[in-house]
Amino acid sequence: MALPLLRPTKIDNVTAPAMVRLLAVCLALHVVFSVPVRATNRDLGPASDREAVNIHINVIDEKNQQVEGALGEIRREGKLVASLPADANGKVSLSVPGPGSYLITISKEGYVSNQITVEIQANRDTPEIDIVLAKQILNQQSITVQGMVTDPVAESSSSQTTLAPAEAKETPSRPATLADALPLIPGIVRGKDGTVRIAGYGENHSALLVNSVDVTDPATGSFGLSVPIDSVETISVSEMPYLAQYGRFTAGVVTAETRRGGDKWEFSLNDPLPEFRIRSGHLVGLKTATPRLNFSGPLIANRLYFLEGAEYLLNKEEVRTLPFPVNETRSTAINSFTQADWIVSSTQVLTFSYHLAPHSVRYAGLDYFNPQPVTPNANVHESTSAILDRLSIAGGVLQSTFAVTRIGSGEQPQGPADMILNPAGNQGNYFSRQNRDATRFAWIENWTLPKLHFSGEHTLQIGSLLGHSENEGQFSGSPVQIQDASGHLLQRIVFSGSGRFALSDTEPALYAQDHWVLNPRLALEAGIRVEGQTISHTTRTAPRLGFVWTPFRDGKTVVRGGAGVFYDSVPLNVYAFGSYPLQTVTWYGPSGGILGNPIQYLNITEQKAQSKFPFVDRSQTSGNFAPYSLAWNVEVERPVTRLVTLRVKYLQSVAQDLISIQPKIIQNQNALVLGSTGVARTRQYEFTARIGGEGRRQFFASYVRQFARGNIGDANEYLGDLPFPIVRQNLIASLPSEIPNRFLFWGTYALPRKVRITPHIELRNGFPYQPTDVYQQYVLQGSGTQKRFPYYFSFDLRGSKDFQVMPKYAVRLSATVQNLTNHFNPLEVHANAADPRYGIFFGNIHRRVLLDFDVLF
Repeated sequence: MALPLLRPTKIDNVTAPAMVRLLAVCLALHVVFSVPVRATNRDLGPASDREAVNIHINVIDEKNQQVEGALGEIRREGKLVASLPADANGKVSLSVPGPGSYLITISKEGYVSNQITVEIQANRDTPEIDIVLAKQILNQQSITVQGMVTDPVAESSSSQTTLAPAEAKETPSRPATLADALPLIPGIVRGKDGTVRIAGYGENHSALLVNSVDVTDPATGSFGLSVPIDSVETISVSEMPYLAQYGRFTAGVVTAETRRGGDKWEFSLNDPLPEFRIRSGHLVGLKTATPRLNFSGPLIANRLYFLEGAEYLLNKEEVRTLPFPVNETRSTAINSFTQADWIVSSTQVLTFSYHLAPHSVRYAGLDYFNPQPVTPNANVHESTSAILDRLSIAGGVLQSTFAVTRIGSGEQPQGPADMILNPAGNQGNYFSRQNRDATRFAWIENWTLPKLHFSGEHTLQIGSLLGHSENEGQFSGSPVQIQDASGHLLQRIVFSGSGRFALSDTEPALYAQDHWVLNPRLALEAGIRVEGQTISHTTRTAPRLGFVWTPFRDGKTVVRGGAGVFYDSVPLNVYAFGSYPLQTVTWYGPSGGILGNPIQYLNITEQKAQSKFPFVDRSQTSGNFAPYSLAWNVEVERPVTRLVTLRVKYLQSVAQDLISIQPKIIQNQNALVLGSTGVARTRQYEFTARIGGEGRRQFFASYVRQFARGNIGDANEYLGDLPFPIVRQNLIASLPSEIPNRFLFWGTYALPRKVRITPHIELRNGFPYQPTDVYQQYVLQGSGTQKRFPYYFSFDLRGSKDFQVMPKYAVRLSATVQNLTNHFNPLEVHANAADPRYGIFFGNIHRRVLLDFDVLF
């Protein structure tokens, strides 16, 4: 189906008038339709009060999907009049003897029952009634396979991997937050810096959505401290999803739906005891403490539900390449997520949520080359408040969301000394002192229309987003010295200027998409998204097209694929660059004397020329950046046996206009130039097998073959959190998280007597690294000679057993062995060519055993 092409509207410093008018229409629709729909009768024509009256009910869930098999019951004065289950289309038709007041109850296992009173009047027909069933807490299995649904062509064409937190929590890694669990998914790894990497790209190229709200940092695009995993119901990851409702990414989208309190109060206490540090047989304080408390239940039966998940995270991480006791980086955090769900009526559900996550790190970025005096202390305060309204309208669902995300952070060095960069290891104190407060306001409207039937079946969605972000702060820098391995001074960098910045940005977006089922074996998905970013002076159009096809009559083989255009949202920290202090560089000779005159580098933001790419409209002004990617993928999925399902997937993307910083000479003046000249190319093959049934004995095996190459001079190295003081030249090489080969195996096997075994095996290539010279600049490598860490192998195993202490209480004892084979997985490498130990790998986390227990209520 061809959708009408939306003509891009030019956006300058303020939102374009045309965009404002369209958003105003969406607001008017929401105001008109936000009045709860009552299931009362309409005067549609005469009806006899002496004959039976049929009441037609449409049972849907919160995503406007039909709920098959829901039981419909109708009572009058407490007596059952009729009952009937919903058919495959979620339809229930109940017959009543005549006028009067009737109580309709719709129920199904796994959903919150809903009731509505209907007044049947004489001489009036009864319209079709929409009743929304809200899901209760779901205990899904780990990675679900989309092709196993009853009707594959009814599902999205976007390739999606779903992870159940209940299973992820039992793995040896014991994830505490949403982001901690992501490396269990093929194609996602955790980089050396601890951030999540999707399809070879960093966090600032992906979107993290919790209940449809973007919770990434408005200033940097990073994920930050995500919600506690105990509060999450499902986690889904889509690499290049073709749904037009998704924006602000060029790599992937992580979506999480949080849990809702159930019909009964439930409590859980996990990891109540801390882990102690023992050295040479002696107790040397605490090592970690991660108690997690969760409780949920009904405040008002069948109306108001409450959930609270809170955790305290204390981690004294030991850096194995440094001597005790100066090898610890200490982090503390309080991570709390609160949610209340109010079922206003049979057609409306309100959800209120609040995420609070203050956390601090002492000696952030500690490693062999940056000992404690060289590292800063970091303090971060994150919070997100959201109100979400789901309203059923004439067979469709209008979802309205308003959210506020606030992130304040500060970095302080350990002292005022110069930072000294030496090939063998850095000295002095960290150079940067910064603080910032970033805020994002988001108003989102999404309307899923009732299914339309012409030339097949159409499911239409239209929506809008209006976001406004602000970022205010200050960046200052202390002098930096560059020395050779003998300690001779080569360069000294001095920073001048206040470094104060105050920025704001408005991001409007409109989208429309149609899931068109042409026949029982083929569906197309077409969508278009038009978005703007006022601070970048650009308007972007993103057309997308996908398909779902079951080529054989048995419907077991499912083929999915598509192609589309995707855009990054340029983080606000990029535009703070113009206010950063200027660098003045002085060179020194072998005798310690100054060579030539000091050179000052201006901070210049480049203007991007109009390109031939037809979907970006940009004003001719500095900073008119619009990073984008063109991507396509195809996958085939089929159950091989009753217990084995295979999926084969191929993904390819080309990213252009990525943000970069380069030293240049502009009109005979040295400058650091912020531009959008970065490129990246990714190819990825993925083979995944699900082994086992839907019970407690299930394993997942995957192999990913990946090629990810592009500019490695990411602007975030200078503009992000914990910046590096040297702006390096922009080379083409393997991206920092490219893994050519990765095998992953994990799962759970339940034994008798409530014993569970959970293995986690990972075998992959080591991360690439780029050698540097004595001036800390990248060294160009020959073709095909990318340097890497040795291959990584880890076999972790966790065993647990539940003991029933009282009828309502149980204790789960567990033991985890990490790096069971004691394989050497080096943590560091001497990567500077001027270092006498250049090329030597060192550091390893040896085999260790962890004991733990949980209290189950």
